[in-house]
Amino acid sequence: MARDLSPSCKRCRREGEKLFLKGERCLSEKCALSRRGAKERSRYSRRASAYALQLKEKQKLRLMYGMFEGQFRRFFKMAAKRGNPAIGLLLLLERRLDNVVYRIGWAQSRPQARQMVRHGHIAVSGHKVDITSYLVKAADQIELRKPEGASAQERAELVDTTKLVPWLSADSGGKKAQIERLPAAEDVADIPINTQLVVGLYSK
Repeated sequence: MARDLSPSCKRCRREGEKLFLKGERCLSEKCALSRRGAKERSRYSRRASAYALQLKEKQKLRLMYGMFEGQFRRFFKMAAKRGNPAIGLLLLLERRLDNVVYRIGWAQSRPQARQMVRHGHIAVSGHKVDITSYLVKAADQIELRKPEGASAQERAELVDTTKLVPWLSADSGGKKAQIERLPAAEDVADIPINTQLVVGLYSK
């Protein structure tokens, strides 16, 4: 499988916003965007067109969830078949297994969560799942496999059950979580992406 190996901080500076690709580093003083700011545009560059604004929002969302163009477009088509694609796309992306692992707190970033899933550290309803784009369902049980390992044990102990998103719950030990319900529109309202621009881009 192809991977994007470009520096994470360079992607954030290029888009001019934090995409939270490096976990705690993004919240610290070491964040390149905080220290150096967004990449400056030439003073001779023209004003951004409507297409450029749409493309930028799509790229931000795609990079945030760590997807390539073909897979991202496939998710958009799935969302378009289910009603409002502007909201439906975010709801589908939130249901991805790698994002769920990140939301639980077992990983500091989505790239780290993807690595955990690919390496077989996650089980869904008792079955090992190593597909990062797997869509979880309501009542699914998400489990951290082999939590006796030092790093896995540390991740489980760091889970703050009081800060989980409303559609997730975890046991007191932090080694198991459950999908209480599917995410709703109010659960994705704080994601800093204008998905209407993404819809406009793909609707042309």
